[in-house]
Amino acid sequence: MITESELMFQLGAIMLLAFIAASLARRSSQSVMIGYIVIGVFIGPNISVNLFGHEYNGLIQDMSLIQLLSSVGLVMLMFFVGLEFSFSKLKKVRTPAIILAVIDTSVGLFVGFVFASCLGWPLIDSLFLAGVISMSSTSIAMKVLFDLKRISSPEVEFLIGFVVVETFIAMIILSVASGMIVQPDADPVGYGQLILGMVAFYAFFIWIAMWAVPRVVALLSKIDNDELFILFVLGIVFLTSGLASLMNVPPIIGAFFIGMILAETKVTSRIQLKLDSFKDAFVAIFFTAFGMLIDPAQFGNVIWMVLFAVPVVILYEAFVMSSVSLFLGFAPKASATIGTSVCGRGVESILYASVGSQVKGATMGAQLTPFAGAFCFAMSAITPTLVKHSAYLANVASRVIPRQIRFSGLVISRTLGTAVMPVGIRILKGTKSTGILLAAFVFLCATIIFVSYPVSMILFAAAAGIAAAAVILIRVELREIAGRINYSNIGVGRKDTRAIVDLVSGIILGAAFSVLLIVFTWGIQWELSIVITLSYCVYALLLMTLAYRKLYVEGADFPRAIYGLPSPEVASVDDLSTDVSGPA
Repeated sequence: MITESELMFQLGAIMLLAFIAASLARRSSQSVMIGYIVIGVFIGPNISVNLFGHEYNGLIQDMSLIQLLSSVGLVMLMFFVGLEFSFSKLKKVRTPAIILAVIDTSVGLFVGFVFASCLGWPLIDSLFLAGVISMSSTSIAMKVLFDLKRISSPEVEFLIGFVVVETFIAMIILSVASGMIVQPDADPVGYGQLILGMVAFYAFFIWIAMWAVPRVVALLSKIDNDELFILFVLGIVFLTSGLASLMNVPPIIGAFFIGMILAETKVTSRIQLKLDSFKDAFVAIFFTAFGMLIDPAQFGNVIWMVLFAVPVVILYEAFVMSSVSLFLGFAPKASATIGTSVCGRGVESILYASVGSQVKGATMGAQLTPFAGAFCFAMSAITPTLVKHSAYLANVASRVIPRQIRFSGLVISRTLGTAVMPVGIRILKGTKSTGILLAAFVFLCATIIFVSYPVSMILFAAAAGIAAAAVILIRVELREIAGRINYSNIGVGRKDTRAIVDLVSGIILGAAFSVLLIVFTWGIQWELSIVITLSYCVYALLLMTLAYRKLYVEGADFPRAIYGLPSPEVASVDDLSTDVSGPA
């Protein structure tokens, strides 16, 4: 049992040392989170250093109380993350933001699972390792853009929506992962019950949003006394978190959702103003406590993991996500800015590592925590340089990528950009149906991973049918869109609408079936996923080369202008390195 004097000593040491570490981190242009984690390592019970005959084993040995306080900090952190999630702010950018978030999360989780499978980690540990690798940091992305004075760039609005939606997806995955931990040996029926429980939990929050919150907000608005206001808000947050815990959902999920619900109310600003300092103090304890869980002796075992993970994440974020952004209608430099900005890893990754290192059934926590700490430090240090030179990277890519691929990329960008960007053409017929089909496809793909044969085969057939139906509807919409667009100024010498539709729908259909094959074959032999991924890359390159031969006319004299959407004036295929900043 910790004594009163020990408690005061622990809190005083943590606060003062966290202050020093945060100050040094700021002076080094690093996130204060890194400072908190580093100082936690040095005062935690896992460190053991022999200096001049004196052995140092950390300042704090009993972490029981600190862990409880860090849980409070984590709940407050996720409550404030929820307060930043505003549906009204996402309305304008919802389509590209949702597409980018789903693709980024999916690719990141795939990379993380492949990495964990190479290491031979169990499923539970693999899920949290994949979460650490895949979750981009909202705070780091915004801080870098602010420091580089790019916060007013047109693409930043989309980037904010992108990372906010990704955070929402991360919370859903974390809640499902926690259910798997509660029932690690569940059969398909057990997982079905788990999913129903999750649906009931979210339905409860929808009820709160529609019935309870309007009445609570009306009461909050009448509370003039700040002390009473703070007590009432904290009571709501912690009661909601406790309710979530009773329903086998992490308390942080309850805090996130109640914050997200209150984000749409008129008391949001007052909550942030009055509770911000309280949140900062306990969040500092959370990150410091996370650092105390790290065993420095494990750094030697995880350094090679970090050296492998860092370039892989940079590759898929800076290249794959930049390419996806370009296909959705963003300019080359704006696409590069989006891809490099989401390379940072911070709070979200630490959250996954913190939960994953302490849950029942996890066996690799001793490696997960030092890996997450070192990985987040490396990515947060590299990201500012990547964003700063994103324009240079876009220019280099425009020179290295073959002419055929650049041309077809422009055609895809012009077509999809007109369809999904907020200023694009509104094609009402079939659009909602397509969205519903694609959402059902994603749900079935996620479910296939957790079920066994023959249920997986039935779901595979259903997902394949849904994907085919969605592509048929997409082709109808693309045909109408392509018929309205002028492609002549990007090098299309003969406007073959069918060839354009075949190119764009072929890329989408190939991606959908590749994802479906990967999730279906993962439980059989995960190595097949790499073969499928490479096969899709070859297929996409062949499709783009074929489209170039059908659509481009050599020697045609097309106007040279700035590349942007939806403006009809677009650079020629040889001028993709034009200095532009974002969608028109």
